[in-house]
Formats: sequence, C-alpha cells, structure tokens
Amino acid sequence: MSVPLDEDVVQQVNDAGSTPWSGTVHRYTAAEYEPLSGEGAYKFGGRWNPRRIFPTIYLARPLSASMGELRRLAEATSVDPQALLRRGYVLHDIEVVDLPVLDLRTPAALAFVGLSVDDIADDDWAACQSVGHAAWFLEYAGVLAPSATGDGHVLAAFEHRIQPGQMAVLESRPLDLETYLRHCPPA
Repeated sequence: MSVPLDEDVVQQVNDAGSTPWSGTVHRYTAAEYEPLSGEGAYKFGGRWNPRRIFPTIYLARPLSASMGELRRLAEATSVDPQALLRRGYVLHDIEVVDLPVLDLRTPAALAFVGLSVDDIADDDWAACQSVGHAAWFLEYAGVLAPSATGDGHVLAAFEHRIQPGQMAVLESRPLDLETYLRHCPPA
C-alpha cells in the first residue's frame, strides 16, 4: 500500500526550497548493518519516511543527539540502554558534503511547511512523514530538522538521492556503555 502525497504539503516544501548542507554527523547501527544503508527505515518507517516507500539514513549532530536518539529507542521498546548496547552496536562518524536538504532547523522553517516543535517530538509521525515524503518526491536528498530529543539536529538522508562524494564514513567503532553515558543528555 502506498501512502498518498499531500499536494498542499508538496507545494509548501517546494516553496521552501532546498539548501546545500555540509557537516559531520553521527549514527549508530546494529553491528550487522551497513553504516550508509537506509533499509531499516525503509522496512519499518521513520519520523521522516513512510515505510516501504524510500530508504532513509538517520544521522544526528552533535554526538549527544545521536545518543539521545538511542535512549528514545530504548524507552520506546522498554529495553534498558545497557541491554541494547550488549546486542552489539557500532558508532559511525560520517562526513556530508553539499547535500541538498529541506532545512527545518528553525521554528519559522517548521511553520512554513505546517509543522511545529511539538510535531518533531510527537510519537505520531504522520505530519513529519508527509513533509519528508514531499521532500523525497521533489528529489531533495534529505530533511535537516531538530532532534526529537530536544538536543541538536537529525539529518534524514534519502539513500537513493545521495550522489557520489556527498557522504562518506570517516570512522566506525564499537559503541560501548562508557561512550553512551558520556554523551547521552539527561532525560
């Protein structure tokens, strides 16, 4: 089943336009997954992508935002973060260069496409998914928005819209409890 595009949202996102963005971001993955694969989000959906429409790579900055997202995952699944980490996670540092994104980092930018900060933190992802779907449809390479943790930003990069040289893994290392605790913001 396909999720229909909201034509009004497509127009709002088109009017907002894309902005080239560069920077270093972070991502954690289960050890068996590739660092630049969006297949997990494709299968299950994510805040910025409806399931089974397009693969999306979720990244965050600063590192504390990524660790906060891990804490949210633990809370949502009622699993202790320590238990999650025992399953074997890898922390990746990724360089992004000139990725054309829908930049929603300010309240004004969110409002322009019909979103609010409350939508970003809401457990109902429908409003954000509608905006992400529109950005993907318009061939943007991703959405840059505040993290649902309230700390930093999330980059939802649309895997098939990334051009060669726009994203590269700088370093991958096991994600241990010490790193998590040192960088995870208080709940």
